[in-house]
Amino acid sequence: MEFTDELIHGLYRAAVEDEWQDFRARALVRVCEKVGASSMAWWTRGSGTDGGELSQHPQAHVNVAALSALPFPDTSHGATIELVIRGQAAVAMQFRHRDTAVISTVLVQFAAERKPPAGDMLQRVTEHLVEAGALALRQFIRRDDWLQAMGRANRGSAAMVDSEGSVFAASERFREMLDEDDGKALTHLPFELPEAVLGEEGGEFVQGPLHLRVTRSGQLYLIYARKPLPLDALSPREQEIARALGNGKTLKSIARQYGIAVSTVANHTTRIYRKLAIYRREDLIELVRMRAQGGKKG
Repeated sequence: MEFTDELIHGLYRAAVEDEWQDFRARALVRVCEKVGASSMAWWTRGSGTDGGELSQHPQAHVNVAALSALPFPDTSHGATIELVIRGQAAVAMQFRHRDTAVISTVLVQFAAERKPPAGDMLQRVTEHLVEAGALALRQFIRRDDWLQAMGRANRGSAAMVDSEGSVFAASERFREMLDEDDGKALTHLPFELPEAVLGEEGGEFVQGPLHLRVTRSGQLYLIYARKPLPLDALSPREQEIARALGNGKTLKSIARQYGIAVSTVANHTTRIYRKLAIYRREDLIELVRMRAQGGKKG
């Protein structure tokens, strides 16, 4: 196997074996070592945005503003420019991801005494680096679909997006919940992400018939969608108490946990049973279990 083919093969193998963010960091190390580069930066973003995911090796040596200002002659796939940065030879390449509106910009720098590899080898390796990274992300996003197929509890359909709603990857179930056309690429969420869920802690919100939960994942956002459940009709405090009751806790232990009176817990319990139209704790346990399993009835 030729040197280039061996490197490319290793990238795809790592994309399957590593978590997607671990893959990005380790792949840059691998490529730098093999092509003799002193540093690499890999910026993946939605078209027309300045957000996205920026990975670098060996350290943070370039920022998004500098990468955004690179003078590519056009926006076509595989656009390449050669330049000199602080006395070092560098090659910048731009690639459009398939079936999305996502673009990767890769900057490779070489020490003063080194020259970039001749021919199109570097571009070929970098293009496969980008494809392998997209594969690693799709593997990560589809994990819940596989868990559902295995009959295990899951967290709901998933997608990875940036703060402006550009879709980097989405599971089939996520597309189905959004009622998106299978034959059309899902490049952007059909709604805006509320500012309240874009912090480090993420959050939840309701969009039409769907309940969505957002968590920060590196510089992007992992979003889970599910259909409404009975417990969604409860207030936040009532949901906390319902979960505690469903997990077998007594009124006294719940009162101690939340620093409230037992009578207050009892009043919440009465409202919970009335809102859910149930009469037995066994029914509440089943509803709590459904919530934990993303709506799948046990």
